[in-house]
Amino acid sequence: MVTLCKSAMYLHTLLVFSSGVLLASNASVLSNDTVTVTAGPTTAFRGFSFAAKATPNANKGSSDNHTLENDSNMQVRRLASTLSHGRHSLPINLKYAGKVNVGGFDFTLIIDTGSSDLWISGNQKPKLNHSTNTTVNLTYGIGSALGKIEYAPVSFGGYQVDNQAFLSVLKTKDQGSEGILGLGLNGLSALERTTKDASAQSVMANIFTQHPSTPHFLGLALERSDGGEETAGGFLTIGEYDPHYSNITYMPKIPVAPTSASRWTVAMEAMTINGKRFPLKSGVKGTKKDQAITLIDSGTSLAYIPSDAVDAIYSQFSGSVHVQTSNQDTWFVPCLEQVNLSFSFTGATYPINPMELSSPVRVTDQKDQYTVCVNAFRPPLNKQTEHELDFLLGDIFMRNVYSVFNFANGSTMHGDANADAKGASIQLLSRTNRDQVYADFENSRKESLKAQAPLFDLRKLHTDGTTDGGGRLEPPSSD
Repeated sequence: MVTLCKSAMYLHTLLVFSSGVLLASNASVLSNDTVTVTAGPTTAFRGFSFAAKATPNANKGSSDNHTLENDSNMQVRRLASTLSHGRHSLPINLKYAGKVNVGGFDFTLIIDTGSSDLWISGNQKPKLNHSTNTTVNLTYGIGSALGKIEYAPVSFGGYQVDNQAFLSVLKTKDQGSEGILGLGLNGLSALERTTKDASAQSVMANIFTQHPSTPHFLGLALERSDGGEETAGGFLTIGEYDPHYSNITYMPKIPVAPTSASRWTVAMEAMTINGKRFPLKSGVKGTKKDQAITLIDSGTSLAYIPSDAVDAIYSQFSGSVHVQTSNQDTWFVPCLEQVNLSFSFTGATYPINPMELSSPVRVTDQKDQYTVCVNAFRPPLNKQTEHELDFLLGDIFMRNVYSVFNFANGSTMHGDANADAKGASIQLLSRTNRDQVYADFENSRKESLKAQAPLFDLRKLHTDGTTDGGGRLEPPSSD
């Protein structure tokens, strides 16, 4: 059974939401630097307001690059996606995480619309309702998590599920977090599929099953730091829209596609680069001509798109260098250059802040440290999902929009893996003012580079990764 608090709206805070102040009263007001919204006499907001700061992680062997701490004593992981660079990796972005209580203990979990299961790891031992000997190995685009299915009370954002199935993980590969809260469609749940039992359905399916009057959608607003380079937090809502973005109700519903999908995938109609449309094609059966199936995934920091689409974007940067070797496929671009990129779905176009296209990283060339900027839109991780999706748009896309994920009324139907895709949809509201972000880009990037090592002269970089001095760009040995 799912227990709901009395508040009419529930907001789960992810890391930090600018300098927003969240109040709960009979005349609730949600405010930040630029907006004040009165929700009405009967609506109460429930959530947190906190600040975060980055501190170095003492464990250099960990895949976590930093730990973020806030004044509420919550720790959240700063998880870096990595850029393959020969035998090395370079951290270039962050993921969103929030505090979820499992069996009486708080875990900082990745908020992931790209998967549907809940798993936790670590030394804390939750109080269980019951355990099983059923073992499941959850695999992701990067890494995996192996463990046993167990049941315990779970709560987050004002909701409590009294008996939630989750994976108590014994072994992980390339994860580096305490776990994942999957917010995807129930048809993707490996736990339910393995047990063939509705009691093992996803957290969202449990919420909607026990409370059918709760509108079947969740909203996500992901934020960037003041400098624009990094993750800064966000809000998750269930069954209510964030009042800052109430215009989302006027945006078209983009149907989940194809109809056999079990993920939050939709049909992209256009990708436009400097005003020119890139020719889309799909490897997914049944996709219409000139469209591409696209996963909207909050659990992925960057974006993974077809190689020819990557090349089409970054070849537009004047002075860019494409390094392709057996170990590397990376575009190095001038840090102060920008390209006009947008994506279109169901007739609406969503421009991308140019800060999202390239990421500054620190490297060494013959012991001297420099800063270079590399592509954040990257070739596919592997070919295993080519029959399911063409584009994977992660946080660097989602920071430009307010996203609403509409679950179909059949989203909790047990036994039909595709039931929740029939009628499910996504709505997107653009939050990026194209003219403004392009006007602000150079000053914002210059400001972020002030604390970095000097820029490397890309004219000295060759397409095989070597430099004029005979060396190779390498990441520093320590952070």
